[in-house]
Amino acid sequence: MMQSISDKLFMGSLILLMISVVVSGIGFQFVNWRTQVTDELDEETNSSSARKKAVMERQDKSLKRVIRSYLFWIAIAGMLVSVLLSRL
Repeated sequence: MMQSISDKLFMGSLILLMISVVVSGIGFQFVNWRTQVTDELDEETNSSSARKKAVMERQDKSLKRVIRSYLFWIAIAGMLVSVLLSRL
């Protein structure tokens, strides 16, 4: 009984975690990723290091948005509760 509840809670939390990463973090940037990077580099030189720096800054901002998201922390808490329930 507890194992079934724990499994369902873990799967629900995992789905919530994936949703929070898509909504808060990467969003739908992967659809037009090349155009966004090109737009950011219009004023900069088109060197490889400038391109890498722009991409890294965007990834850092996305990661910060995910960590600040309430959905992310609710999903993590749900996973921890499900692990505790599976131990009982």
